[in-house]
Amino acid sequence: MKNTENTTNTTNSVNSDNAEGVREDDNARGIRKIKSIKDIFGKLNMSFLVVIIFAVIAGIYTGIVAQLPIFNNTSFQDIAITYEVWVFFAVIIVTNCRKNWEAMLKCFIFFLISQPLCFFTEIVIWHMELSKALYYIRLWMVPIALTLPGGFIAYYCKKQNIIGAIILGLGNAIVGIMGLTYILYQFKQFPRHILSAIFSLAVIIIMTLGIQEKKWMRVIAFAIPLVISVGYYTYAFATGNAVW
Repeated sequence: MKNTENTTNTTNSVNSDNAEGVREDDNARGIRKIKSIKDIFGKLNMSFLVVIIFAVIAGIYTGIVAQLPIFNNTSFQDIAITYEVWVFFAVIIVTNCRKNWEAMLKCFIFFLISQPLCFFTEIVIWHMELSKALYYIRLWMVPIALTLPGGFIAYYCKKQNIIGAIILGLGNAIVGIMGLTYILYQFKQFPRHILSAIFSLAVIIIMTLGIQEKKWMRVIAFAIPLVISVGYYTYAFATGNAVW
């Protein structure tokens, strides 16, 4: 009986050790259970390989829908025109990095691959002229280069303090301006682009509640895009430069 008990205990111990080892291996590979929306801002496996695959998929998809006739002047084509989706992608990447330099490099790599790939996809599928594609790629070179310092700074949006709230708020402001643009657009051609308006508002809510945990930090992250978006369009209408 004692031998049987010892054998059982030994087996249980080995199984327990193996289970712990599997859990440690899973954590090392970045395999984590996603239990809520908040988990996408810190619990995703965002290795360099994942970022590259993500960039390739995003670039090819954008290049396809950019000139797909059925999507003309609709929300499904807006990913190829405005920035709200790309800001969301960037925030997901940087909030799943452990170091600021890692966020900087991964953000840069993502845009360095995805943006030119959009235009090369248009060359292959939609027969865009090479000179036109290269022209757009050259225009994107400066914004892509700015993702280096941008990714570095954006990394700190997950800090639970005033700095984190302000950085997140500025990112929200870019999305907010796009969202307000699409809301105003409803007065001209409802319901075109209404999904983009809803998406923009949803992204601001999801990012703010998912990243910032303190009440007043959330208020700041919400207030900044509201003030900047309204201020932007107030100035635009006053000067006759409204883009919608």
